[in-house]
Amino acid sequence: MLAAPAQELAYKLDAVHRPAAGERRPRPRAKGKPGHKILLLGLVLLAVGLAFAKTYLAVQVIIKGYELEALKKEIDTIQKENERLQLEVARLKAPERIASVATTRLGMVEPQEGQLCYVAGKTVPGKQTQVATSTPPEPVEEAGTPPRHSWLAAFSQALQKWLEPAQTAGTNG
Repeated sequence: MLAAPAQELAYKLDAVHRPAAGERRPRPRAKGKPGHKILLLGLVLLAVGLAFAKTYLAVQVIIKGYELEALKKEIDTIQKENERLQLEVARLKAPERIASVATTRLGMVEPQEGQLCYVAGKTVPGKQTQVATSTPPEPVEEAGTPPRHSWLAAFSQALQKWLEPAQTAGTNG
């Protein structure tokens, strides 16, 4: 086996260096002041807190975006339903449909020629209102015979004549 020759070292290993009487002793080096460590720890904690806050806010924005999209879809669905219902209302209000339902389901019939009477409208002067009656109008009696009315017709005419001056006074004044 090969070995290196022994060498003599320039210093002794077990000797401790002691400064001479006039020589200053080197101070042990401090790793940092306690105030600097607290400041550094505070800055790190602040950075971590800001990172968590930014992440939280980003997640909240994403959640609100999903909620907004869901509301937009719901609005779209409700608007389509509203349009469909408006079309249904228009279809149900059509005069042709009403006439067919009246004749088929309700058993109504078209009025015949003698069953229509025109009455002067009271809301708009000069306008006539069409009224359908179940019986044809009574024929006009000749001047020589007194008209035949029921007691209800006579009562309504008398009431109308009695109230007529009050109505005209109320509308003029």
